Amino acid sequence: MLVLISGPIASGKSTLARRVAKDLAGLDVPSAVIDLDVVHDMLVPAASRTRAEDLWPVARRAVAALAASFEADGVAAVIVDGSYPDQADHEALLSSLPAQTGSFLVSLRVSYGEALRRAQSDPTRGVSRDPAFLSSYYEARRATADTSADLVIDTEAVSEEAAASSIVAALIDRVS
Repeated sequence: MLVLISGPIASGKSTLARRVAKDLAGLDVPSAVIDLDVVHDMLVPAASRTRAEDLWPVARRAVAALAASFEADGVAAVIVDGSYPDQADHEALLSSLPAQTGSFLVSLRVSYGEALRRAQSDPTRGVSRDPAFLSSYYEARRATADTSADLVIDTEAVSEEAAASSIVAALIDRVS
């Protein structure tokens, strides 16, 4: 099963993906976490960051190949976190998976103000800490609502524990 955790910058995708994997491990469910941003950064040579946008489709296909490999090796839940701004981005990943791969799409929500607070308090972040960049990102994203999600979670309104529990419960229901 592919668990796709999508959402805007600083919505808690990576944190939640790791928490879901930990909770699944506690239930003896083999899982793996793939961070789309990390795969994308593997493709971007340091000297040529200007063409980085062109590599998102390549990164999505690479994530699909890695997820399929994990699944073939018996990993029950492959959790992918990344930003998929619209249905076409979801489809680019899902269409690269083997036909029998099940998927579960989680969409995270958070306000711009909370995202800015989170981003600015995280010293590992780069440009996403800049209010002008983050504001324009959130403004552009406002027009593209993901209607294909199986589960929508407002990470500002619920705790990490509660969000992870709702995802794990939904996954257990799906596979039983």
